[in-house]
Amino acid sequence: MLRTWDHLSSLGVEDQPAGERRRIRLTNQGALIGIVSCTSFIVGYLIAGPRFWAPMITDIVAGVLLVLALVLNRTKHHTLARCGLLLPLNFAVLFASVLLGRQVGYHYYYFLFGMVAFLLFEEQPTLKWIFASLSTVCCVMVVLLASDEGSLGVTRELARVLAAASAVAVVGTVMLIVHLFTRDTTTAEKSLAKEHARSEKLLLNILPAAISSRLKEQGDAIADGFASVTVLFADLVGFTELSQRLSPEDLVSMLNRIFSAFDDLAEGLGIEKIKTIGDCYMVAAGLPEARADHVEVMARMALRMRDALDRINVEHGYALRIRIGLHTGPVVAGVIGKRKFIYDLWGDTVNTASRMESSGNEQRIHITKAVYERLDGSFITEARGAIKVKGKGEMETFWLEGER
Repeated sequence: MLRTWDHLSSLGVEDQPAGERRRIRLTNQGALIGIVSCTSFIVGYLIAGPRFWAPMITDIVAGVLLVLALVLNRTKHHTLARCGLLLPLNFAVLFASVLLGRQVGYHYYYFLFGMVAFLLFEEQPTLKWIFASLSTVCCVMVVLLASDEGSLGVTRELARVLAAASAVAVVGTVMLIVHLFTRDTTTAEKSLAKEHARSEKLLLNILPAAISSRLKEQGDAIADGFASVTVLFADLVGFTELSQRLSPEDLVSMLNRIFSAFDDLAEGLGIEKIKTIGDCYMVAAGLPEARADHVEVMARMALRMRDALDRINVEHGYALRIRIGLHTGPVVAGVIGKRKFIYDLWGDTVNTASRMESSGNEQRIHITKAVYERLDGSFITEARGAIKVKGKGEMETFWLEGER
């Protein structure tokens, strides 16, 4: 029974936004409640005798039109379906009240119909007020124009029974509709919260949390200057040759395996991953939150990246090597543009770190004198001497060998 109810309630909700799905379901549920109500009255009129054939026919016509409302929703004619729900109900109650009299209390249904009009047409204000006004006018007409006994001369005892049934039906229907509507609203809100959490998680995988919050608040380009940051570039040596022998799936799987291992190292050390460019990996320490040990922690990162690649080579039979370059100094960091945001770095420090990587040797960690001076005593280094660096001239550089 519940499965049938849910199936009929969901007619026409496919490919609709959450709010529209809620209104469609309410239309279907209102039609189903109306059909059940009309059917019960039809049975009652049959039992009461042929004198009540006129209100019985009225309810039969209303029931058929309510079934039509379900069909209209199923065929995506949602506005017509809502009209097909409220029009027959308003006029059926009006005719029944004239026939049976004001004392049966049918006019109380108009409070229910007015409420439903506001729920169904919340995004169609013209129709909302038209149907709310229709219910009001019909209610006033019954109160002012219908007699107590009606044209059929209903007895006081039967009128009391019908009035009690009307009161129970109206109150029960209001509670049921509110329950169904709030249940659908709660379900939609939970789904929205779940999607929001998923979006937040995805955004935090793209941008640092502090930058993400600022971007959502101000929406403009973000730029910050940092006086001291350490930048690392790493490049996979032999990747181009290996990529020519691998399928696209195997190539992406290999890169994902390696860079995921690097990501885990960065997260564990509190280092900010900036981006990957092809087979090049870039991270920075000391931003977006400043830290005093950014050089030391980046040195550990470089050593562990080299060890991680060695383990992956052994486990999966690769023959990749890595070339790493480090430099420390001031940078500008921020987010620019309107689409596909990335937290990026600019400045001579970034360029120099890139030059350290490109002018280094495979399986070695190439560092500048600025990095060496910060690491002296706590890490094992080896002087490389003065070399000519593109765009920088001669520079005194060093190899980072390990941690003491």
